[in-house]
Amino acid sequence: MAQRYAAPYPPDMLREPLLDSGFEIWHNAPNPDDHSFQIVGSEFSQVIELQVPPGQTITAEPGTMLFMSSGMDMDADMGGLSQGCTRCCCAGESMFRLKMLNKTGSIEKIALTPRFPAKIVPVDMTKHDGMIFSSGAFLGAVGLDWSIDLKMVGSAATACCGGMGLFMNVLRGRQTVFLNAGGTVLSRVLGPGEELIVDKHAILAFDATVQLEVRRTGGCMVCCCAGQGLYNAVLKGPGRVMLQSMALAKLRAAVAPAVGGSGGGGSSGDNSGGS
Repeated sequence: MAQRYAAPYPPDMLREPLLDSGFEIWHNAPNPDDHSFQIVGSEFSQVIELQVPPGQTITAEPGTMLFMSSGMDMDADMGGLSQGCTRCCCAGESMFRLKMLNKTGSIEKIALTPRFPAKIVPVDMTKHDGMIFSSGAFLGAVGLDWSIDLKMVGSAATACCGGMGLFMNVLRGRQTVFLNAGGTVLSRVLGPGEELIVDKHAILAFDATVQLEVRRTGGCMVCCCAGQGLYNAVLKGPGRVMLQSMALAKLRAAVAPAVGGSGGGGSSGDNSGGS
């Protein structure tokens, strides 16, 4: 059944612990008194509706606008050539960004939705400036005061097998940013030196203070037959980490055999619609 909730999310729904693992379902809201947006929909696919004050701009990935009121003006830019190339070549995002500006004197509304089956995760950048996020996870942001920087990973093994590639995407900003993630989103704060071993596809984002490393999964049987590959990712605290249970890459791998074996030349396994 579809769920409907407004920021801040109800604590009884989003504070459920996972046994004694220390994880909680992500429940961060920008401000307890902030009702400027609401997220609606099922766990499979969600929509965020934002109330846009006069003069405010919402930026988002192209193709994510679902609807907007008549007072909103739409444009597109790169945010500078360097930013456009960074997002396109290294961050798994579009070179261009969609800009929606309220030019009226009253509050207008817009709604965004991910380009693949996903839920929406709001992040308060005043608390998480410098957060590192996985490729393709950015959905949109309030205002224009945000950017994506690059940070090299620590080793060749981490670059090849850590799930982030050679460069990690560093999100900078001072307002609210919205990520899109597949499945259930879990959050946990790691203590200094505390390590967490995760599947590399499960990483959604983590604080700048968290270190990303890799660790061998085990012997030949584990590497070849256990579905984990040669390395797992290791997140080392201190700082907050966020995991997703069904990343886009994992979803594509799951549906590819069914799509590829369906026959019928017209519906080939083209999953290019995702970010």
